[in-house]
Amino acid sequence: MVSVKSNDEELVAHISQHDEKALQELLHRYQDRLCKYSLSLIGRRDLAEEAVANVFLNIWRRREELIIKSSVRRYLYSAVGNQAINLSKSQQATGTVQLDNVSPAELADVQSSDTRILYQEFREEIENLLMGLPEKRRLIFRMNRLEGLSYGTIAAKLGLSVFTIQNHMVQAKKQLADKLPLFLSSLAS
Repeated sequence: MVSVKSNDEELVAHISQHDEKALQELLHRYQDRLCKYSLSLIGRRDLAEEAVANVFLNIWRRREELIIKSSVRRYLYSAVGNQAINLSKSQQATGTVQLDNVSPAELADVQSSDTRILYQEFREEIENLLMGLPEKRRLIFRMNRLEGLSYGTIAAKLGLSVFTIQNHMVQAKKQLADKLPLFLSSLAS
């Protein structure tokens, strides 16, 4: 049985025995610090949270064969650092720009009629993409990406674990990434 007094190594041993509560406890201990660390490396909150989520998902997926030779803390920081840098590189390679980093002058004028029509079509296409997600996943995605709520806040509002929220976000991103090429080609036509 996992207790708050369990040390990190004991938690990892429990995780290897399929104990999700142990994973949640480990996540609870390190999530804030790891997100701050990841954010300091890449400067984007969404990617910082995604890096942390990916690490904990990988721990859960590899729980039976996971061997940590250093301290658990050192392992987590190293894994999150690598994950953050990889996510940052992939964003740069695809030319993705966060909307917050675009000046208002560079944004389209929604008031012109042509732009308004294109904007409305774009929003409809985005809605169609989101409608392809299961209801709970869509809700979680909207709360995080459109309302800007953190995984912890969403978990508290929905009465779910942060791990569950992270899992839904990872799955939503995968589903949307699979459909993105079709979405982009529809915009080009």
